[in-house]
Amino acid sequence: MIRKAVGIYRNQGAKVLIKKASKYFKYKSNFLYGNVFVKKNHNLTQEYNFVSNPIFQITESDIKSSHNATSRQLPKKIKTANWFVPNFDHIKFGGVFTIFRFIEKLSIEGVENRIIIYDNPSFNSEKLREEIGENFSKLVKYKVIIFDMNNDGIDAIPSSDISFCSFWTSAYVLLKFNRTKRKYYFIQDYEPLFYPGGSTYALAESTYRFGFRGLVNTPGLLAAVNSRHGMEGISFIPAVDQSLYYPINKLNDKIRVFFYARPNNPRNAFNLGIVIIKKLLENYADRIEIVTAGANWNEKDYDLSGKITNYGLLKNLNEVADLYRNCDIGFVYMLSKHPSYQPFEFMASGVATVTNNNEDNLWLLKDGYNCLISEPSPAAMAEKIGLLIENEKLRNKIIKNGLNSLGYTWGQQTDMVWNDIRNH
Repeated sequence: MIRKAVGIYRNQGAKVLIKKASKYFKYKSNFLYGNVFVKKNHNLTQEYNFVSNPIFQITESDIKSSHNATSRQLPKKIKTANWFVPNFDHIKFGGVFTIFRFIEKLSIEGVENRIIIYDNPSFNSEKLREEIGENFSKLVKYKVIIFDMNNDGIDAIPSSDISFCSFWTSAYVLLKFNRTKRKYYFIQDYEPLFYPGGSTYALAESTYRFGFRGLVNTPGLLAAVNSRHGMEGISFIPAVDQSLYYPINKLNDKIRVFFYARPNNPRNAFNLGIVIIKKLLENYADRIEIVTAGANWNEKDYDLSGKITNYGLLKNLNEVADLYRNCDIGFVYMLSKHPSYQPFEFMASGVATVTNNNEDNLWLLKDGYNCLISEPSPAAMAEKIGLLIENEKLRNKIIKNGLNSLGYTWGQQTDMVWNDIRNH
């Protein structure tokens, strides 16, 4: 659900989200949404306690009952929608912010939205109402419902015309909730890949076969769940707030190279990035400045103290945008089936983008046009970054075409999804 992930500040919300959800499930290992990494020597009994939770115990009968419930005709006017949203700390965090854009759209269309926090009975609903007022002025038709999975029965959830799950754990709640006429899966990354192949991976992957219609963040991710699991649905393309992310005339004495550094997130290949940084410093030490941000880590542990500028975890989106627009080149690894928001935000900020080869993201990323694409080997990636350091003309071409690759608005995307909901 929460991905991922827009920028630096926002991804931390997802991290906190599943940390707290894990405690609620009594599984205190490192299962972090969008930032998942399970220690090699993790306690198997903890995972047992997690996967044995009653919410995950489903049968073919449950799937059949869900199909029967959603075979009913949808009313011409959709009046109510239930959104199963995991616990989060701030509305601007990653995928949560994206979800609320769509909730606001339904409110504009006259739908009453029930925001159901299903994995934290102590969630601060009053704080959420304040944040909605500050960030989504048109979201007025809503209720916040705290659902205690361990103590409340499914019948405690109010009936609705349509319902949405937004993270794989919420799909299990929605599967058993049949007092609704349509079920949608708001997918923002291929979540099984957040875990090693094993018990939790299997439970996450299973949700794509529940029969929900997908509302999927990016065409590449929709193609992946469709080809692998047969899931039908519609995709949308993330828009960039170009009043926040925009280019400037840079006055850097050195070429400024940014790395999106998140050591606890395997999909961002932190260790490969560190090797690249050392290669770049070896080859271009007097010509470049290396800047990193994304999470807190100690550069001393990698013999980089005094050699780079590490901002760690930035405080807010304004700091993120300001950092991006003052960089010349940005490189990021993305090993899941979603490009993350960094390439979008780099392009909008006038930053030449370099990323790893990932077939699921080629709908956006065009090698030699709006970015440079490399094999994941640090030597290969450093070579591509070196091309941009040495060739200002190529760098300017990538920046210009990156800006031209954008232009989508959230209004366009939410309209498209709303029309799909009404017509299915």
